[in-house]
Amino acid sequence: MKMNQGDMEREAERFGDAIAEYLEPYVGVPKDYKWKMRKGVPKQAQKLGLIAMDNDGGVLATNKLRTDVAKKAQEIHSMPRETRQSKMKELCEFVICKWGALESNKDDTIASYACIYTSTAIKNLSDVRSLAELRAQAKCNFPFKGIASWSKWLNFVWPEWALIYDARIAFALNAIHVIKGVNAGAFPVPAGRDKLLSSLDTQSLAALGYLNRQRKRIPDVPNGEYVDTLADWLKSGTIAEEDVYEFYLMVMARVRDMIGHMRFRAFVDSEMLLFYLSNRELLHDFLSLATPIDDPA
Repeated sequence: MKMNQGDMEREAERFGDAIAEYLEPYVGVPKDYKWKMRKGVPKQAQKLGLIAMDNDGGVLATNKLRTDVAKKAQEIHSMPRETRQSKMKELCEFVICKWGALESNKDDTIASYACIYTSTAIKNLSDVRSLAELRAQAKCNFPFKGIASWSKWLNFVWPEWALIYDARIAFALNAIHVIKGVNAGAFPVPAGRDKLLSSLDTQSLAALGYLNRQRKRIPDVPNGEYVDTLADWLKSGTIAEEDVYEFYLMVMARVRDMIGHMRFRAFVDSEMLLFYLSNRELLHDFLSLATPIDDPA
């Protein structure tokens, strides 16, 4: 579903309001949230001259790492071209493949992410303060393909305005969409590694709910024919893939505005809370929609 800017802004407000309402009681809960870093990540960070880390990871350690990676990227950006190219690729690979554990990315794919998004056309990385500015300066697009990878790179280089978008985040967004009955398009879900979350089709449920609220009736397909017609109809309830990242950032900016900058001190705190709740309370609330409240007699 392709939207004009005005419609996108209105739907982002509605979606953001619903997410803020759901998240508000949980603000601050994941402050002590920790997860095991993959083996070798602290050693690789040390090799790159980043902050000292241990294998416990966690919210605070990751936020510090983001800040340090952003500084390192700015430092590398000012190096001579040949040195800069190899160093930036190495840092990008650390973020996506090592910290992010997405090692299926090919070497040339990582090199392209470093080249495209931290382009030499950008005079100073710290002067890029929004997705619109990055698009204008780097002359780049933000395709759905690879979004779980390249969004990690953006998030570490510009943590003040860029967020990670992956399968777990998309699940969380669509689950809240279904729970709250949001009058906005559903988010497409990239491939993920969580088997349970991947088995739950929140995208279709959210899209169906939106199409119903928009009074877009199911096309008449007699005798089960014209499957493509039904597929196109269902797709019209989902955000166009080329708009996903921009719309996501608009939604999450609204979330932070509604909850308050004093409670979400860093923009990334909103994403981290979604990530934390996705396979905890949010998963439980989503599954409860289809589960009887009372035990059968």
